[in-house]
Amino acid sequence: MFIPLVDILRCPNPHDDTWLVASIDRAEARDIVHGTLGCPKCLAEYPIRDGVVRFSDRVPRPPLRAVREEDAIRLAAALDLTDARMTAVLQGEWGALAPVIRGVSPAQLLLVNPPEGIASGDGISIVLADAAPVARAAASAAAFDAGAGTAMIASLVGALRGGGRVVGPAQHAPPPGLTELARDDELWVARLEPAAAESAPVMPTRRPR
Repeated sequence: MFIPLVDILRCPNPHDDTWLVASIDRAEARDIVHGTLGCPKCLAEYPIRDGVVRFSDRVPRPPLRAVREEDAIRLAAALDLTDARMTAVLQGEWGALAPVIRGVSPAQLLLVNPPEGIASGDGISIVLADAAPVARAAASAAAFDAGAGTAMIASLVGALRGGGRVVGPAQHAPPPGLTELARDDELWVARLEPAAAESAPVMPTRRPR
């Protein structure tokens, strides 16, 4: 987990918004390899193991598939990942493209429930969670796959800044507040309008166990 990205992560439990506090047991360069994220509101703790933050142990992860460089370049272009100050949140199967995207884009990548076998580090951070545990209007772009549920999609849209781009599968309609920019048989690209960003739904939460 890239240390500066800890600032945009949020506790998924239902309470007032607050930063998480990192306790670092081991770090390499600017990435936390082992440690804990703690919530000062509810005192929940989320372990970081091998660079992966575990907000949930129940989430399914898709199998790792072979990727094509042209797919990674296409996604990076669709999300307009041209600036090192950008953070893109990639959910599910899109995470398989992250290592290749990092070869063509300087943007930071936050993967939510990526395939097994994708490693954290070198501009790639990983969280396992029921919904994207990202602060409101903190991400520049997002992508979700066909397996994303309603809560996951809402959390990704809620995490976007106004003008941010989203890529989704053709079988899902773009959520309200997004303006479709392009579409083919497999996916669409849309933009979150600034006015919609102000009224986007707050990240869905779950009750503490």
